Amino acid sequence: MGNYTKLTDLVTGSEGSAFITIDGQNRYFFEISKVDASIEFKVIAKRLLGHRMTQHKVVGAEGKGTLTMYNVSPAALAVYQQYIKEGKVPQISIQTTNEDPASTVGRRVVVMRNCILAKAPVAYLDDSSEDLNTVDTDFTFDDVDELESYAFPENMR
Repeated sequence: MGNYTKLTDLVTGSEGSAFITIDGQNRYFFEISKVDASIEFKVIAKRLLGHRMTQHKVVGAEGKGTLTMYNVSPAALAVYQQYIKEGKVPQISIQTTNEDPASTVGRRVVVMRNCILAKAPVAYLDDSSEDLNTVDTDFTFDDVDELESYAFPENMR
């Protein structure tokens, strides 16, 4: 066998699942349609005396993402209602699992902690739409852990 990546070992984005934890209550995040999260470095740029090139330094990091979810659960709106009525924001974590049974790389499990959803669905009606009722929202997270990581493809081990 060759020492190359096989197409069958690439993980399909639709193969996986997500769980959401709100104030310690875990549940399957069934209404999620898409999640895309990343960490971005915060970088300062400075040209010092005697140097003609600008230098860069990492001074922090920020977790950002986007979610598309089907508007079928009261959970997201409940977070906002709790804040509006009581001034409290619950602790939210989102755990994702990528696992494609056709691949030999196994699965990857990541948990993002202290998530804040930028907006929640309240109501949506459109008499000209035949699309599913979804909402797109940005979110931030303060911490991330990789609980399980992919392995090398079987033909590269």
